Amino acid sequence: MGKKILLTGVTGLIGKEVIKPLFDMGYEVSALTIDETNPNNGVNWIKCNLFDEKSVKEAVEKVKPTHLLNFAWATTGDYLTNPINFEFVKAGLNLIRYFKEFGGKRAVYVGTCFEYKFMDEPLKEYGERNPQTLYAKCKDALHYMVEEYCRLNEISFGYGRIYYVFGRKENEKRLMAHIIKSLREDKEVNIVNGDFVRDYMYAKDIAGAFAKFVDSKVEGSVNICTGKGISLKEIAMTIAKKLGKENLVNINYENLNQPMFIVGDDSRLKNEVGYKIQYDFGKAIDEILKD
Repeated sequence: MGKKILLTGVTGLIGKEVIKPLFDMGYEVSALTIDETNPNNGVNWIKCNLFDEKSVKEAVEKVKPTHLLNFAWATTGDYLTNPINFEFVKAGLNLIRYFKEFGGKRAVYVGTCFEYKFMDEPLKEYGERNPQTLYAKCKDALHYMVEEYCRLNEISFGYGRIYYVFGRKENEKRLMAHIIKSLREDKEVNIVNGDFVRDYMYAKDIAGAFAKFVDSKVEGSVNICTGKGISLKEIAMTIAKKLGKENLVNINYENLNQPMFIVGDDSRLKNEVGYKIQYDFGKAIDEILKD
């Protein structure tokens, strides 16, 4: 039997980038959607409301996937505190239950670095967890429930924690998009604390890493990150130099109530999953600026 993967959240910033690497790996790709029209890109689109258990069961039964990659979650608006987070926990549990019922073998779910307790060194998968928001707490809770379910039912399970994301055609309220849009319109960009260091990974690399992860036999938590920090000052100035607008960038150093350093340890991703970063920051920005 060939490799058949079922995707959720495929229209998101990362999900839309994962289709090509999965095709390249020989997968038959099916994706759950609530949209009436979807791109004719070789994906088997399955009409499904993730919050409707009957709809989920029918979709999984129709596909009978060997693999499952669950990106679906709310990540815009008031997502950090929105009660809809509970609905995604319920949906994630229903998905894995029917995945098992219809013969699924390998599942990967998506988490966040905000499940960790932050410290001034790269965060390791076995490090202390300390989720603060409803969003992070629900991700964390779903992780351990699904992991135990998979252990009891002999399903291979992986959990990828994402750090900071940037990508093509992203929401203009996000950092990179905001900087690019403002500079292109000759508006000033104010960086509140240029010393903040974050682990930003291009959406195409995140997607490629998840494709490699789900196709592997690696189990447990894996940081989906670059393992390198970049300051907000460097981010803003790199973009500004490419646009010739350095004079429009104002760097401040306010002492905000946020961690100065959030970077992941990428050892498992590199050494066990075997993923190699394809885009450095400058190359990724060049590609985004072409859109």
